[in-house]
Amino acid sequence: MENSTAETIRGFLVTVFIILLLAVSDARGEPVMEDESGIYLGLKMIGSSLHVDEEDQPFFEDDGGGIEFDFGYRFNPTFALELGLGGAKHETVETSIDAYFAMLHILGVYRFCPDRPFRPYLKGGFGGYSLRVEEDAASAEISGGGIVLGAGFRYFFSEHFAMGIDLTHNMIRYDEGKVSLGELSYQTAIDEEGAQTSFGLTFSYSF
Repeated sequence: MENSTAETIRGFLVTVFIILLLAVSDARGEPVMEDESGIYLGLKMIGSSLHVDEEDQPFFEDDGGGIEFDFGYRFNPTFALELGLGGAKHETVETSIDAYFAMLHILGVYRFCPDRPFRPYLKGGFGGYSLRVEEDAASAEISGGGIVLGAGFRYFFSEHFAMGIDLTHNMIRYDEGKVSLGELSYQTAIDEEGAQTSFGLTFSYSF
């Protein structure tokens, strides 16, 4: 997965660079305070990079796009738990076949600078994943679990509304496969490694 690793590193370095720039520009910013605890909702527009196993000739095109919805709860100004549900569509090397990636995350989020408009964060947790390819009446799907790591920032324009940038990397172990043709289907156990990296623009509203 050399390409996946290189893309993850590049995305992480870009994120860190943007965080540092905004941190410097926000050093004298006016404080913007959230309530110490409460619910927040988020919407994320993502670019997605998808890899399965270590194939020299990738089946998936370079990038896809998708959307993610987040539901979180702040226990205090720095720590939150977050549930994320999202998906992305990818083209493949076969023009008649499309691929659909779906994910469900449970994350712990640690946020820095709780009394400033600019708030970087780190996150980590677990996820469930499904990757499906379709052509006419036939489809194939693999699913499994994995580990999620990520970083990013939110900039609060008011007490409630924020925008930001997020980088998330999913390390996946696919353990179940299913092939369907019309009314017929076949399931089997598999053992495949995969990865998905998303880089996107986030919008959130804190209650």
